[in-house]
Amino acid sequence: MHRNLFQRHLWSLLLSGWLVSACTAPENKPPENLISEAKMADILTEVHMAEARISRINLRSVDSSQIVYKRLENQIFKKFGVDTATYRKSYIFYSSHPADMEAIYKQVTEELQKKTKIKTKKPL
Repeated sequence: MHRNLFQRHLWSLLLSGWLVSACTAPENKPPENLISEAKMADILTEVHMAEARISRINLRSVDSSQIVYKRLENQIFKKFGVDTATYRKSYIFYSSHPADMEAIYKQVTEELQKKTKIKTKKPL
């Protein structure tokens, strides 16, 4: 009888410990090889420019658009010396920290505005 009572308390303790650990928020520790905010802004600027290029060429199928976009994306990652996994981990980290992501997108917006002003200026 004491054994059944002990087992029941042990299971209750283990279950409550598991529930507490499952319900706690993940750590805010940055991942290894976190891309700096400035570099992330540069990468995202290039990514958004690639997306705009793809939308302008009006490919007939979604599959074709995705293939072309993946190729452009790989070129961007190669240009900045970043692999896909590092980019994704960094993007997820910054997405879970809104203040950091806001600062990054402020830089992205400013850079995109500069680039569109340069392209839209007409020669005198």
